[in-house]
Order: sequence, then structure tokens, then C-alpha cells
Amino acid sequence: MSYLAKRGAVYYFRRIVPDDLRLALGKREIMLSLRTKDREDAKRLIPKEIIKSDALFAAARKQLQPNAMPAPADSPFANEARRAAFEQAERKMLEDQEHWEQTEGARQDFAELELIDWWDSLPDTPLGKAIKADAGEQVAIAKMEGERAALAALKSQRASEAESQAVDCESGKPVAGRGVYLDTDIVDLWAAERSPAAKTKDSYRRVAEWLHERIGRKSVEQFTRKDMLAFKDRLLADGQTPQNVNVKLGNLRTLLQWAVDNDYAETNAAMGIVLKAPANKRMTYGLADLQSLFSSPVYADGARPKQGRGEAAYWLPVLALFTGARMEELGQLRVGDIKQADYPDADNKMRSCWGLHFVADTDDNGQVTRLKNAESERFVPLHPELERLGFLKYVKGLTDKKGRIFPELKAGAYGRQSAKWGEWYGRYVDSDTGITDRRITFHSFRHTFKDYCRLASIEEPLANRLMGHKTQGVAASYGLGCGLHNLVQAIRRYKVPGLSIPAPKPAATDTQ
Repeated sequence: MSYLAKRGAVYYFRRIVPDDLRLALGKREIMLSLRTKDREDAKRLIPKEIIKSDALFAAARKQLQPNAMPAPADSPFANEARRAAFEQAERKMLEDQEHWEQTEGARQDFAELELIDWWDSLPDTPLGKAIKADAGEQVAIAKMEGERAALAALKSQRASEAESQAVDCESGKPVAGRGVYLDTDIVDLWAAERSPAAKTKDSYRRVAEWLHERIGRKSVEQFTRKDMLAFKDRLLADGQTPQNVNVKLGNLRTLLQWAVDNDYAETNAAMGIVLKAPANKRMTYGLADLQSLFSSPVYADGARPKQGRGEAAYWLPVLALFTGARMEELGQLRVGDIKQADYPDADNKMRSCWGLHFVADTDDNGQVTRLKNAESERFVPLHPELERLGFLKYVKGLTDKKGRIFPELKAGAYGRQSAKWGEWYGRYVDSDTGITDRRITFHSFRHTFKDYCRLASIEEPLANRLMGHKTQGVAASYGLGCGLHNLVQAIRRYKVPGLSIPAPKPAATDTQ
């Protein structure tokens, strides 16, 4: 007999009361929630419930023995006596269950310490319970202190094991040092503490590997400011852009600062080393660039390159220009994220508008959407130009009403819907648009949107809200933020003078 029963998703202990005890106990069966939805957990709890129910049955039988002098069957106190006996036994069972639940965590701790036999040997008396409570508290404190010390122990272990392994990458000769390396040690320890996204951790590890390849495999405390300056120069010699160099130096600063904070190094060798970008840095689309892009084959001829993933090739740049949204924010949109919202206008009349809802969640179909930060969650009213071009018509025409609006985009290694599409877009701009400035990327649409917001005299807080940027300053934290009426008015003022975008044409034959 398994003694297991299930109500809904929760498992119960179920045991039939013996026939000779049903009158005494006043019930045919014992049904007790095990408070778990996991069958294996429930099976583990069954033995203790059997023991407790056995104790209940034994107590009931004791009350029925002749020397217990039960009240005569015809006595008006007979039923009362049986009821009192049952209630006393049941109270004992419930008290035992409560005590078991309260000490379950401590019991498991003692099992891990291989002291469970000692724990179980303590008598179930007030003194025994007091000893268990005090011992459990001490173990809990020790366990907490142990968790705090775990990382320090790991650091010490790695340092001692690798102390004699430090090798200069260029000469191949051993060098004195602790042998704790950025790529194999510090990155893992930093990630264990900070829990970054997998993509972030991998990018930090790659930067550390680049450093070791170009400067030498040194223990983390051996890097100097000269090493970092030499690394910066070698990155430039490799053809890295100033922006990429600064990103890599920033990642190294983070890792080295963690090493300093945790006593692996005395100084942050990368601190203060920044490559100044050229004064003529430009990352926005000029009007000529936009005209070239929106007269390229995707827009002029209806071309749909295979790697452009169907209608994503047409709509993603247009949406970026008129929303200021990030590429992944747009690429992961679901049909349900394009919705109507009601709002009161300046005269307190109710209005309605369509818009794009950027939110981080997981829907009922398991489709995940992610945002960069909390400020990125927002509702962006649909620009009239997007309506003119037929965006709503496109969305309403999608057959899967619970899917994504660009179903041909497929998630990459880190779960990003737009990763591969972004690679295609860079190649397409280089080869099919006539735009020659390699600093202009898809992200440049956000800079372009901000510029045209300024041109339209859209206030900074409104522009920031539309883009999912946090407005700086103490005053920005007061109130509930920008009302939808203000956002609608702002988006209607947004213009790109001199630009004409053709509406989608029937898709031409796919090209490579």
C-alpha cells in the first residue's frame, strides 16, 4: 500500500482506520496534506506519517482496553470519553507534525553532517526538544558562515593550486606569481558573485583571452599600466574601432577592480586608460544616408533577401526610425504587444491610440521578451507614418495571433531573436545602400531618433520615455512620469523632413 492520494496537484497521506477503531476515532480514514506537488518528495514523507498514525491507533486501542475502565456503552459519557480520547491523540499527532516541520531543515543539516543518528536519538521530551532547537540554531549559523566563507576558500584553493603555473606567454618561462588568471579564474569568480547574462560572461572571458594572447599569460596581480597601454595600442593595430577598444578596456577595468576588491591584486592596472574618440565621431544617419537606405532594393524593388527574414527586412529599419527602439526590442515583439490604449486628452475626453508595448515577460506560449533595464518597459504610440505604410495591416494579417510579428527571426545562441538578422543588415548596408561610413549601424537609428526629437522640440523627458532612457536628476523621480496624451502629441510632432519611404511592395524573388 502506498498511502498516497492526490487532490488537484497536491499529494496527501491517506490511511484507512482499522474497523475496531473507527468508533473510537470517529472516522473511517486519515487524510493529511503532505504539502508538496512532487511525488518523490511525497513518498519520502510517508514513513513518518505511518509512524504517527500507528501511534494514534495505539493510543486509541489503549483507551479501549478493559483496564482503561471505559464508560459503559449505555452511559451518556461513553461517546464523550471516546471523543476526548480521539481529540487528545489527534492533538498529539498534530503537535508531532508541527514539530517535525519546524525541525525538518535542521534535520537535513544534521544528515549532511552525518550526525542524523545522534539527532534521532534525542528523546521527544521538553529537554530533548530544547537540545535539538539549540543545536539546530548553531548548525544554521555555522552553515551561513560556511556559505560566506565558501567563495574565499575557492579563491585560496585556486591560488595555491596554480601558484607555480604562471608562465610568460612570449618567453615560455615560468614567472613568479600567484598563478590566478583573468580568463580562467577571475572571470568565473566574478560571474559566480555577480550572475551576469551568459553573453556578458563570454564577452568578458574573450577580452581576458585577448589580453593574454597579446601581452602574455600573467597572473592577475602582475599586470601593469604599461601592459594595458600596450594592449590598447595592439587593439588599434588590429583594426579595432575606438569604440570597441573602449568597450574592451572597460570590461578589463571591471574584472581587475573585482580582483583588487577581493585581494587578488593591489592595483587596477586598467584604471583611467580610455581611448579618446575622434572629434568628428558620427553615429547618426544623415538625410542622404536615410534616402539611400530607403531607396535600396528592399524598399524600391520589394526584394526580400533570404537572410533578411521576410518582412523583417522592410519593417525593422522603419520601426527603428519612428520609435527609437533597440533592434532586439523590435525583433522580439509579439502580435499581442501591438495594442490599443485609452487615455484622457488635455480636455479630459477619452481617446484611444495604437502603440507598441515593450515589456519583459514570458507569455502562455513560453515566448520570452527581454529588456535592457527597468526603464525600457514602455508603451510607444504608433507614429502616423507607420500607419500610412501599413504596419497595422501587416500585423493584423499575421495568421498566428499568439506568435511574434516577425516569425522568420530565429533566436541565436543567447536567445536573441535579432542576432543573425543584425549581421545580415550590416552586410546589406555595406553592399546595397551606398552608405560607406562603417560607424553607421542599426543602433545609429536611436541616435537619429534623438536628433529628430530635438529638431521637433520634443522635451527631453518625453524623448527619453519614448526611447526607454532614464531621465537624470532628482526631479525626474517625482510623479508618475509622462502621460500617454503627452507621448501621443510628441510622436505626432516627430518628423523626418525630406524623406519619403515607399510602402511595402509584393515581395520579389528571394536573393542571397
